[in-house]
Amino acid sequence: MMAPLPQRYTTPTDDPKLVVSFFKLVLKFWSGRTRQHAWRLTAGFVLCLAINMGIALAINLWNKFFFDALQHRNEHTLIMSVAYIALLALGASVVAVALLQVRMRLQLRWREWLTGALIARWLGARRHLSPETPEPLDNPEARIAEDGRLSIEMLVDLAGGVINTFLALSSFILVLWYVGGAITVRGVTVPGYLVIIVVLYTAMTSIGMYYLGWPLVACVEEKAAGEGNLRYMLTQVRQYAGSALGHEDDKKILKRSFGELSVLWIALISRQAKMACLTSGSNVLSVGIPLVLCAPKFLSGEMTLGDLMQASAAFVQVHSALNWPADNAMGLAYWSASARRVAALDLAYQTAPVAVSAG
Repeated sequence: MMAPLPQRYTTPTDDPKLVVSFFKLVLKFWSGRTRQHAWRLTAGFVLCLAINMGIALAINLWNKFFFDALQHRNEHTLIMSVAYIALLALGASVVAVALLQVRMRLQLRWREWLTGALIARWLGARRHLSPETPEPLDNPEARIAEDGRLSIEMLVDLAGGVINTFLALSSFILVLWYVGGAITVRGVTVPGYLVIIVVLYTAMTSIGMYYLGWPLVACVEEKAAGEGNLRYMLTQVRQYAGSALGHEDDKKILKRSFGELSVLWIALISRQAKMACLTSGSNVLSVGIPLVLCAPKFLSGEMTLGDLMQASAAFVQVHSALNWPADNAMGLAYWSASARRVAALDLAYQTAPVAVSAG
């Protein structure tokens, strides 16, 4: 006879210490036998990000040359600008391929190490569990396979985003400060006014995203537990196929399990919709705000058309960099949920007599 529908698990995945435990576990990839390979991949990843940012700065400078050439109807400079952007496009393509290769190889090798460590911990503990003893944690298989994959893949992507944000801020804020210059309002001169505006604007949008995105962590964690329960029930139905419970009863149990998962999905969709509304609107405004603010200086002749377009592009880059935590709130929530579930799994089996080899 098939086992009854399991109760919702109450693993304490909201404990902040689980994130610390996760990092203590996964950072061991940079020690032991895997350290040389790990450091090579990491260095290549950071180098590709730096080169990519250099190309972005070159494209920003191209904006000035191209639009100034348009304003002055300089055909020679226009032709040179076309050749220049073609070279930049070629360079960007080469760097994109290299970045993709290094990033995905780092994700693969890191996940391979983590999966081996979790499997060793899990199997070592199971050797000392009797068949009647329940698992100390729900869905260990899903945590090893799915949460292990997500926690590593998303961590590499998020780390790349943080590095890229730092590079963009340290580069484009200087461009925005220099190109935008100062503005005089009622006899008061404000230097770097575009930098001040972009910081204030991003702060407002980030605060809104924080209040909308913070509850996502709990929503994502509950959904992950619901997905695990559904997989468990499907496994139980397959294992006890042909039991006395009956085909129709199996369908009812599975339908109920999916119904509970659907409720969790609806709550998640509602949160995502609110965040998408704010993100889309703020991204559109980030393009228009610098053009409007710089228009008086352009009309008075203080700025060329190239300066205007360069300042606008730099404003968007700085806004995107400063707004990175808000734009990635959903990704952070998913990563946090998976990382906590992996850490909870590791901690649950740490009492196993068989030690885990980290390579």
